[in-house]
Amino acid sequence: MQLRHFVSGSSVILAGWLAVTFFHQVPSQRYPKLEKYPTTSMHTPAAAATPAVVAKPSETFAVSASR
Repeated sequence: MQLRHFVSGSSVILAGWLAVTFFHQVPSQRYPKLEKYPTTSMHTPAAAATPAVVAKPSETFAVSASR
């Protein structure tokens, strides 16, 4: 019986919070300012983007797809 009261109460509180946030208007001045060009980027200069060298394994194993 207590679980039903908890679920019902939680759903009423959640529905009320969603209704308040839906109808509450926030002025655009309060929005966080996003930088157009962030300081950290996925693009790196060409000098820093050198390919990695991978050594070949010394042993190779034959692989067959048939049984």
